[in-house]
Amino acid sequence: MFRLGDISTFNRKENGQSSPGYIATTHSSSTSMFILPKTTFRDRAAANPNMTETEILNSGNVQTEPAAESDVTIVGGGVHGLIYAIHARKVHPEANLKISVFEKAPKPQWKIGESTLPHFAQWTKSAGMAAEYLLRFFGLHNGLEFFYLDRENPDTYTAFCNNGPPPFLAPGYQLQRSMSELVFTVFAQRLGVNVWHGHAADIQNTILSKDGDSVPIVRQSDKTKSVVSKSPLVVDGTGRFRQLASKAARVKRFENFNTDAFFGYFEALNEDAIPDELEGFEGGHTSHICFPEGWMYLIRMLSWHGSPMANLLDMINYVLDHAELGTPHDEMPSTYELAKMFDCKTKWIWSIGYATRDDTTYPADLASYGSSEGERRFNFITKKYKKLGDVMRHFALLPDYHGPGTSWYIRKQLSYQSQVVSGPGWVTIGDGIGFTNPLLSPGINAGMASSTFAADLTLASLKAKSEEERLAVWKKYDDYCDGAVPSLHLMNQFLYLTFMHPMLGPRVGFLWTIVIGHALPKYSLPRSAFTVDMKNFAEYATHWLWGSQVDDWVKVAEYTKAKLMPLNLDEPVPQEIVDDVINFSEKVKDEALAAGKYQGFPFRYEGELRNFGPKLEWDEKKYASQDRFHTQCRECRTWIPSRGDWRKCTACGVIRPFEDCEIQWNVPPDDYELSKFAMVAPNLKSVGKVLEDWVKNRDMNCHCNPMPMESGMGMMENDMSMENGMAKAM
Repeated sequence: MFRLGDISTFNRKENGQSSPGYIATTHSSSTSMFILPKTTFRDRAAANPNMTETEILNSGNVQTEPAAESDVTIVGGGVHGLIYAIHARKVHPEANLKISVFEKAPKPQWKIGESTLPHFAQWTKSAGMAAEYLLRFFGLHNGLEFFYLDRENPDTYTAFCNNGPPPFLAPGYQLQRSMSELVFTVFAQRLGVNVWHGHAADIQNTILSKDGDSVPIVRQSDKTKSVVSKSPLVVDGTGRFRQLASKAARVKRFENFNTDAFFGYFEALNEDAIPDELEGFEGGHTSHICFPEGWMYLIRMLSWHGSPMANLLDMINYVLDHAELGTPHDEMPSTYELAKMFDCKTKWIWSIGYATRDDTTYPADLASYGSSEGERRFNFITKKYKKLGDVMRHFALLPDYHGPGTSWYIRKQLSYQSQVVSGPGWVTIGDGIGFTNPLLSPGINAGMASSTFAADLTLASLKAKSEEERLAVWKKYDDYCDGAVPSLHLMNQFLYLTFMHPMLGPRVGFLWTIVIGHALPKYSLPRSAFTVDMKNFAEYATHWLWGSQVDDWVKVAEYTKAKLMPLNLDEPVPQEIVDDVINFSEKVKDEALAAGKYQGFPFRYEGELRNFGPKLEWDEKKYASQDRFHTQCRECRTWIPSRGDWRKCTACGVIRPFEDCEIQWNVPPDDYELSKFAMVAPNLKSVGKVLEDWVKNRDMNCHCNPMPMESGMGMMENDMSMENGMAKAM
């Protein structure tokens, strides 16, 4: 048996020389493929030994050189520039938009922000990148897990966990950002988008006007001007650097505390020992350990660092070919099989860091905690709270993992807002409109609302016959951005304040944010069974924002802020204030439930949320269990979605016992739930034996036509009416 990340051991298992039982239970990549692996990019590299990785990557474009004219010029080839480009091509196929993306970096780079949420999973699924294929590149993200430390009792904590979407609908991902942006680059190129790495926009000499834009492009290899890109619209995808937005107006900062992040990359010494420190800890979740000053994140992800560019490009195209063909999950090569087929390197690593308030008190001898500011702050917080030290002893730092000087990172003053997000001939997207904090992942997941919304509006903007008409198009976008960032900032401060006491986080902060974020009236992805198409995605995404604009949520957040913001961060919260905030939250919750809000299928709160009952009542003993949507492969210990029709481990390729592939229901689904599952699941096996048995018994006990094994997705919305936020069967 090989251990986590031991790919060299896996590669030696050839010609039947495997651990006992392995060959008998593994799909051979040679017997399950309909598509032969191509060597397109490796052949180019072999034929041109001096070809750089940038040139190899750019050779995937339709054009051989950057175009002088495009419909849209995108400055910045990060995740949001690519999401915008892909979305624009997908939602406006009739326009055949000519899109050029220019990215200064020679190839996709590592970045913080590796955890994704259901909106990301929905968008990738609708775009044509389903979980069957993306889980070969990325780690599984199944929900969010929180542990709240008690400053006065070092070994005491409370816990909260919510599952992600049912795995038969939309599993999520933990991303190594350089790999995710490489996958998106390839996907965009296959759609006809030209993505030019190693090409920087000369912002100082860029001309933006209602009559057309001119962006000089400088090739970074020789610092010569490659082309002047002319287009009627320039999209600023430079994120927090705000290359265009910064010229329009200064950044806006918010009142009260801001936050700083410091982090590094690690390997697990013994992942299986971490639950001994924190009961219920599982690597398939994004885990958060919260304390008064902020929170620690632990994200388990698959790294492809060190793999040759040509090999990665051939591998990604091979998997995307299968996505187009619709190859079933169990007929796809596993991650380790792909790594062997394409001679790539892969390793399971952890992104671990802190995001703390900027009013945190540090000791006078902070310099003694390490050699850099990021390392010093990391070590100080780790030593301050015993549980953090207990967890970190199971990890080892990967020094200089992304190159010299990359052991530790620090980023300060995370929260900001751009006061102007569009102007004559330009618009900014993603982190360019503003940012709050990596807590609950607003960077990709909420930020992609702006990227997709801007893409939706692009064609109307290009067709506008007057400046007034064009301004009217982008006014909708401006208004959205103007309200979205302050709402997300309020969410951030609300949640941080609840970290000040171990009962406020689970019972107030995350109760409201998770419940409303999932059960948002009219715009709930779960109620749609995650069948929102590309044309409707932005409408859902722009109305989501974790529910931070819903009246009940705002009421509780503002009350909590008024009670806790004046308190001293370094002192315990008086019990009477804790009780007051919880009682207020319970009152608003009871009124909402009495009005029929935030209930109904598909929300089984005693299954979805740890420590909460079906009416959102808190009881750590009675409701300590919840539905389990993921399990670990017994062979390689990778976390895998629980789907009865996915027997093959996405990582190592072993065929898992059927019982390991089944969802473990905390409370068995009732007839009503099972009838809905039968309508929305891709097939009955994907839900498991419980649904197969239910359909079989139903068909045996009635004289109606048998229920089909597969039925159309998207029926949930049509089969329900929305009233006061509650879904009711018609």
